[in-house]
Amino acid sequence: MLGGHARKPFSLAKWIWSWFFGSEDESIEKERDYGRECAREFDAQFSRRAPHEQQDLVMMAGSRLADACQDRRFKFRFTAVPDGAVNAYALPGGFVYITEPLLKLLGSDSDELAFILGHEMGHVLLGHAKEQLMASTLLSAVTKRIPGTGGMLRDALRTGYSRELELDADREGARLAAAAGFDARAAVRALRRLEKTSASATGLEEYFSSHPPFTDRIERLEKEIGP
Repeated sequence: MLGGHARKPFSLAKWIWSWFFGSEDESIEKERDYGRECAREFDAQFSRRAPHEQQDLVMMAGSRLADACQDRRFKFRFTAVPDGAVNAYALPGGFVYITEPLLKLLGSDSDELAFILGHEMGHVLLGHAKEQLMASTLLSAVTKRIPGTGGMLRDALRTGYSRELELDADREGARLAAAAGFDARAAVRALRRLEKTSASATGLEEYFSSHPPFTDRIERLEKEIGP
């Protein structure tokens, strides 16, 4: 454990250093190293795993999306987790998580799932994790919460991204889904499904608290991909 706690701040420091003094390739590599350390502690918080059928569904959709990425320097790992909240998130370096309750809301629609996963991948591909750190959201948490990266990550993920970054991730998620052979219009269907459910489903308030209103997201996507 002492070794693990020592590696996380060291990996973060190397990542930040590479932004200023390294190449873009080095920055992506160091982000992956840091994300891997975070993911280890994050995974350890769950005493059980999601059902195999859910994990298989997530991995199949995620694999197609990853294959559709134009920038092969990015690597992704997709995990279904038994968290009680309705949520999906991506750690630095491409470690993408989606919770059982959100999977249940989406049903067996792989096209809608692809958009949700693609949205989270978009945050990584578009550099939003880096921008969030530069804005000190994660950086201040690191200084306060090491050791305890798991709690720091939960704080940061709960804070979320800015609304404009969320709209950018919507657009990238729909683009990735289409490139992977999924129905891009499922992005609009997924948002409408979640909009109908959000008023009554426990946990959705937290997931969408930092997101733009559904009407704005749907309107933007319809302009991009059609109704």
